Amino acid sequence: MKLFKIQKFGFTLSEVLITLGIIGVIAAMTIPNLMTTFAKKRTVGLLKESYSIIQQVIKLSQEENGGVESWDRTLDAHTFFRKYIANYVKWGSEYTSNDLKKIAPRTLLNGSSYTGHLYTSKSSTHFTLINGVMITILVVSEAGVTDDIWIGIDVNGISKPNRIGRDTFLFVLSSDYGLRPLGDVGSPQYVSYGVYDRNNIKNSPNFNSCRKKASGYWCSALIMHDGWTIAGDYPWN
Repeated sequence: MKLFKIQKFGFTLSEVLITLGIIGVIAAMTIPNLMTTFAKKRTVGLLKESYSIIQQVIKLSQEENGGVESWDRTLDAHTFFRKYIANYVKWGSEYTSNDLKKIAPRTLLNGSSYTGHLYTSKSSTHFTLINGVMITILVVSEAGVTDDIWIGIDVNGISKPNRIGRDTFLFVLSSDYGLRPLGDVGSPQYVSYGVYDRNNIKNSPNFNSCRKKASGYWCSALIMHDGWTIAGDYPWN
């Protein structure tokens, strides 16, 4: 009777370590890119969704309260929010600008401290949507810009990085042009890029442009005009 020898197959410890090392190298090369891609898609998805929500809120509010040009500019931020916004959207928490200074201060795209009015003025109101996004509203009352309402969308709420052009994006609402990205038609002249030109938005020496050494104020326009995408040349990092 013949006995057949059973051959055992396996891996040596060195082979296992080499394989794990290769897997580790591949993971180190691919996982950061996958995470960045996911973060970009999530940012754009929440930005677009919130933009649509705000448009719907404005429409509903105007049906009961008249056009935005007739909204009472003399109201304090809290009362303005309660009268014109709160009844037309599902929201969670409300913050003052002083709250944000303590728990979620803003920075510009270039990393310097944000000193603008939208996130610091006592006339601003800040509230979260049920999706976690924070919406900021500031009514601007000045000569020649009497019906502008500045709107900020922070897709991370009060969570970091709280940076313009990274998770925080700026828009302007006017009676003539509706809700537009900051810099676009309908924006105050001092922050307007004029006729849209992608190269101007992206590479202009203007401090409002969407480049690493600038404020990032126009980054919402770049994303929106690129078809709600964050393109490969976007100053993400």
